[in-house]
Amino acid sequence: MTSPDTGLSTDDAAADIAADQVPVVSQDAIDALMGTLTGLVAAANTPEAQQAQVLLLQRLALQGSVVPSRIPAPANITQVGGYLNLLTTLGQDDMRTQMLGAALGLAGTTPLPGLGDPAPALRLTAVANDRPAGDAAATVPATVTLRSDLAAALTAVLDSLHTSGGLLPLLTPVALPPAGASVPFDLLTYLGRAALVAPMAATVAPDTDPVVLGHPAASAGDPFRLAVRVQAGTSGADTSDWTCLFFDGVAAAFGQTTVSGAALLPLDAVLAGSGLVAPAPGPAPADRADLGWARIVAPAGLIPGVTRFGDELALVRRASEIGASALATMVDWTWNGSRFAP
Repeated sequence: MTSPDTGLSTDDAAADIAADQVPVVSQDAIDALMGTLTGLVAAANTPEAQQAQVLLLQRLALQGSVVPSRIPAPANITQVGGYLNLLTTLGQDDMRTQMLGAALGLAGTTPLPGLGDPAPALRLTAVANDRPAGDAAATVPATVTLRSDLAAALTAVLDSLHTSGGLLPLLTPVALPPAGASVPFDLLTYLGRAALVAPMAATVAPDTDPVVLGHPAASAGDPFRLAVRVQAGTSGADTSDWTCLFFDGVAAAFGQTTVSGAALLPLDAVLAGSGLVAPAPGPAPADRADLGWARIVAPAGLIPGVTRFGDELALVRRASEIGASALATMVDWTWNGSRFAP
């Protein structure tokens, strides 16, 4: 039937009316909405929200159009059915579910490795690191990571130290060592409970290093301890001559030199009240691989004979990450007062 007013068929006129009733949303409004949603996701800091953030990032990396498809997009429902039949024939039921969800614009479930893990109760937080001038800067990372409930204390320590003209370059591991590999760092560093003073920022050139390992020269025979170079007049700084260690690359051993005219603030004074503990004074390191002198730890809450390494690790790492690492065989180790041991 044809409408006498428009010359269109009744079906065409009905389609035009229906089209007129569809609201038109401007691109600016869509962009504003997406910006608001992105801000909400980025600002959320609960464990559930952090897991959602990880999910979104993994979807972007594994399911979005980050890498162009090598096959043409289906042109019609028949071709879609062909893809579904192929995935069914291959037994790829999970991929088929994901394909249907993507086609319909639904979030749905995403059976990807690791996503079934509950989010850890805490997280590892990156803190801006101190990077010294010169060649040592290349060996010091831009950030250092501690457990989220300890990161604020480290930030406060560094901020206070900066007002005195001091630097404290640190190192922490980024990832767990893979299964079968050696474990190069103190186990506390994998828990976000420890960091190392960057070796190339200390014991290289004590006359200019931001951190020194030594003792007052007048106290010959005293054990060696860490101190940070600060500006003159800093409260608690020692301005007397110090005997400091440096590593002699030619001799492959540590030597001693006298540092004069510097203001050196002992690291235990720098860390006082922060919950972080400086390494105890001790003898000269045996070699470059001996990093006991560089170990800064946060041991509060660890109970000797009771605290399990696996329980502490699960606070900041996912179960799948732990199971695939060299630390999986150590989860039943307990704290003995100074370290985790079988």
